[in-house]
Amino acid sequence: MALFGSKKAILGLDIGSYAIKVIHLDETKSGLTLHTMGVAQLPPGAIVEGNVEDAAAIANAIKSLLKSQKIKVKNVCTSVSGYAVIIKKINLPTTTEQELAESIDVEAEQYIPFDISEVNVDFEILGKSQGSEDQMDVVLVAAKKDAINAYIELLVEAGLVPTVIDVDVFAIQNAFATSYPDVTGTVALIDIGANKLNINVVRGNESLFTRDAPMGGARITEEIQDRFNVEYEEAEGIKMGAVEAPDPEVAAEIVRRAVENWVAETKRAIEFLDASYPDQPLEQIYLSGGSCRFSGLTDFISQETGVPVTLFNPLAKVGFDLKKFDPAYIEYMTPQLAVCLGLALRMGEKI
Repeated sequence: MALFGSKKAILGLDIGSYAIKVIHLDETKSGLTLHTMGVAQLPPGAIVEGNVEDAAAIANAIKSLLKSQKIKVKNVCTSVSGYAVIIKKINLPTTTEQELAESIDVEAEQYIPFDISEVNVDFEILGKSQGSEDQMDVVLVAAKKDAINAYIELLVEAGLVPTVIDVDVFAIQNAFATSYPDVTGTVALIDIGANKLNINVVRGNESLFTRDAPMGGARITEEIQDRFNVEYEEAEGIKMGAVEAPDPEVAAEIVRRAVENWVAETKRAIEFLDASYPDQPLEQIYLSGGSCRFSGLTDFISQETGVPVTLFNPLAKVGFDLKKFDPAYIEYMTPQLAVCLGLALRMGEKI
């Protein structure tokens, strides 16, 4: 699913609120291989809740990242998230894809809290609705045009050619389908970033529902900064356990409160799944994102929810040259690459 597209996307570019990540994949006879992978930090406030606040700073960061990685490719796929994006699963009278494409704006108006002229609308037909032969399930996606245009403009400013604009949760789902092709049960893909928590509950190739919450690891860092009056980098180190806190018990309490909020949001998603799909219980949770690496986080979430939890490995089916990439660095970065890898997989796709 793409909100804006043409023939192919080559670079996967994940523009987060904390950092930019880029991946370039190659397709070889032996499968997918990692050609390039790079990361660049953004200045605070450049992206806020998915909205572009400092386009010049982001464009400059992208330029510097591409230059440092010696990337010459121009076609790019990126994604959006946050309040500017609405995702809903709806039921409509059975029709053809072409007929729905012609009427989707009219159908979407009742589900979107924006003027229909202010959004780009896309959809995917999932199939017949359960218990109704004349109804079909449809995933409806709408994104505000000004948000999309802001991303397009900064990519053009960075010298790139925007080829596909996707949505974070569907990029992760795309990466998951490639990385874990044999998983057919109901799973939750939970991405915890700097300022957001995205949940996509998936069964097979179908997204049952999604949830977004404005919470992530940045809040922990900010609270540590305020509590101990330290600089950002030191606060980050305290958060991840690399730097000893002035008061370890207080730091641990700050982290614990944030994690409990993540768990509470996960439990709400599980409750909704149980109520809406009682015959499809959650079998596994896969965690990704830059804020999912806390020691003991997977065990804690599993204990609190009663569901097995593992770190999502988006590079499970992607090879890489050991002479070119440091395995330890790849292992460290892997949980953060789910969105980026999903975007890079759009290469060569007809849109």
